[in-house]
Amino acid sequence: MSESQHSSYTYQLETLLKNLPGMAYRCLNLPHWPMDFVSDGCLELTGYANHEIVSQQVLWGDFTHPDDIDFVDQEVRLSADSGKSFECEYRIRTKDGTEKWVWERGRPIDYLDDGTAVIEGFITDITPQRIAEKELREHRELLAHVDRINSMGEMASAMAHEINQPLTAISLYSTTALTLLTKSVPETDRITEVLEKLTLQSHRAGAVLERMQIMTKHRESYQHAVDCRLMMEEVHKLAEVEARLRNFTISLSIEKDLPKVHCDAIQVQQVILNLLRNGMEAVEQPNENGEIIFLKAANNAGGVKISIIDMGSGISDLDAKQLYQPFRSSKETGMGLGLSISKSIINAHGSELEFMNHSPQGTIFYFTLRGDVDEI
Repeated sequence: MSESQHSSYTYQLETLLKNLPGMAYRCLNLPHWPMDFVSDGCLELTGYANHEIVSQQVLWGDFTHPDDIDFVDQEVRLSADSGKSFECEYRIRTKDGTEKWVWERGRPIDYLDDGTAVIEGFITDITPQRIAEKELREHRELLAHVDRINSMGEMASAMAHEINQPLTAISLYSTTALTLLTKSVPETDRITEVLEKLTLQSHRAGAVLERMQIMTKHRESYQHAVDCRLMMEEVHKLAEVEARLRNFTISLSIEKDLPKVHCDAIQVQQVILNLLRNGMEAVEQPNENGEIIFLKAANNAGGVKISIIDMGSGISDLDAKQLYQPFRSSKETGMGLGLSISKSIINAHGSELEFMNHSPQGTIFYFTLRGDVDEI
């Protein structure tokens, strides 16, 4: 390469680095990553000038967020040991104290005599994306909350019927207990039996109200390790309230030894409840023996596949194309958000809400929740 060609190449490289929306670097895999090269993008990214970082007046680890530095150190060490590239997202604090989210990609390009890795890479600001993701998550959580409130409102008559039964029993048992107490010789054994039944009915009514309260509470989405069997049994009990009133039976099938799943249990239950209610509405007129909706949970490649199967009229090709579009509803009082919100919830869990027509009739909606990493 001639001197003029070399100068042209160097100029082009410098121009490229200046135009990159971030900072290219070269550092040593030592505590706080001392750097011997950073591109001019460091000033906009960190507030520190090129010479402040290269002269090691300040080290990259000095302004990496203290809660993230161990994570970043682990990623870089793994890369240095394996010789492979790494990617990570973490926070930094700029010279003026502003907190930013950054994305970094780097790889070892050489090793010193003592085995210290020389790392080259690129770091860019992803704070706007993180803010957008947060706003989207909050928007989804608000819509999910509204949908839960709407679902509970539509189920109000079924809930009232469900609560009225134990309340009626409580009233009768209370009257019976008072009658037994007014006798000249109180029948202690019978009174004890009546009070035990009264307690059981009060717990029954309380359980219905508690499930309603949990479903309608406004809360941030929180994904963690969840006992799938318990989650399925709880939503089954909630759905049965309306099912009995509609003359439906919900058949619950849960395979043995399901792994724990990583999810927000309330939001997943919301999706299942929406699909079960849709399944009941898909059957135009239940027969006198009642119709069956199937709710299944099965092992699937380290996770759990959840299926909701109805015996309705199925989904036409035309409806299938616009099934998840918001504000489309066949119900007079429906908002048309249930399936759209359900899809976004399942997407946020790293899965897809899918469907297929069921033979000989009806529809299957299904999705898979990934197993919790500590369980696999």
